[in-house]
Amino acid sequence: MKNVRWCYVFVFFLVALNTSGCNRGELLDVEPSETSDKNFILATKYIRNELYDDAINCLNDVIRSNRVSPESSLLLGTLYLDKKNDPITAIYFLKKYISECDNAKQTQIAEQLIDTAKKEFLKSFPAYNGIARNEAELMEILKSLKDQNAALRQQIVVQRQKISDYEAKIKALQNANKESLPHSSLSKSKATMHTVED
Repeated sequence: MKNVRWCYVFVFFLVALNTSGCNRGELLDVEPSETSDKNFILATKYIRNELYDDAINCLNDVIRSNRVSPESSLLLGTLYLDKKNDPITAIYFLKKYISECDNAKQTQIAEQLIDTAKKEFLKSFPAYNGIARNEAELMEILKSLKDQNAALRQQIVVQRQKISDYEAKIKALQNANKESLPHSSLSKSKATMHTVED
């Protein structure tokens, strides 16, 4: 799935270079185009040959030598996300791309990549293993929790009934004891009276 996403981003990137691009019209008057930088051209060759570390080094050189370099930031963001498994660095470069780009359609794609990077970052936490990864899993967990809740409620009803039964038995025993106590005390007092009279 990552390879499919990477191909999509790379194709998007190549199309973007041939269209109006990010701030390219403004930059042409001020400085040479970022995409004509020898390091940028070399980086794209490295990417095609799957030499990602070399491509990253070249793109960082492009960013250092150009005041504004959105295309390099986009490529770095996608490389760090898909090939280096470093979503934090990917988010940094993708946000840099968005800040330098004035094309709404392209920034929307970068924002989607940032969302993907955030999800990848969440997966790095051990607790994420217990979190559902799609809606079907969430619904299954919800159903399981509802079933557990219903079973616990049923147990509460049964336990309350037992408590109520025990309370009734205790009350009956207490009443039985109370009834037997006065008779025995009366007979004792009568016996004492008899002895006194004799």
